[in-house]
Amino acid sequence: MNYVESLKKYWNIIIDCPLFAGISPEYINDMLVSLDSHIGHYPKNEIIINLGDEFRCCGIVLEGTLEVSYNTNRFEKHNVNHFSTGKIFGESLALKGIAHSPVQVAALTDAVVLLIDLRKLVLSTNRCNRDCIYNHQLLLNIMDRMAEQIIFSNLKLRILGQKSLRDRIMIYLTHMNADKPEGAELPFSQTSLAEFLGVNRSALARELGRMQDDRILKINKKHYWILTS
Repeated sequence: MNYVESLKKYWNIIIDCPLFAGISPEYINDMLVSLDSHIGHYPKNEIIINLGDEFRCCGIVLEGTLEVSYNTNRFEKHNVNHFSTGKIFGESLALKGIAHSPVQVAALTDAVVLLIDLRKLVLSTNRCNRDCIYNHQLLLNIMDRMAEQIIFSNLKLRILGQKSLRDRIMIYLTHMNADKPEGAELPFSQTSLAEFLGVNRSALARELGRMQDDRILKINKKHYWILTS
């Protein structure tokens, strides 16, 4: 499948992406051309961006799930986040043009990703036409995304600052709205959740079991409910 056919197949995902909020759909294709976008197909477990690689492009996940992680000084992998269909990753690193990526991006499943070179984004200082207006909107959308990333980073710091494993779990599940009647479907496997929380997988499994026994949690596969009554 060529680039044009792929764009048609995933067009609804692309135009619904927060990166293009407030931008007319008929102009998005022109923007993608000007930003040297291309579509990558990655089999499960393939590394998309290695630690230390130049971080040239941000990505929109069109199909599948990606994992962003980093290694500690002891070469232990720590999961940062997962990105599923319709999610954006790497916009701040790509806009800055980081020469040596601090994170690794890998395909957890077979994945299709739209890659966009944000360094091509330039606002004209001499005129303000449609290009200028939409480029300005794209920058505002990127700023909004960066604000979300700061909030997410603060959540991660709050979680890692807890001494109690149960407190780490409860903070994360509350953030995921597991205290709502519909509960929350987690984007992580239990192994990845343990990496995200910065704990041992076996310890996490034991604590989740205790929390179910204490009727604090209800768990059905990847769906979690905080029991309030």
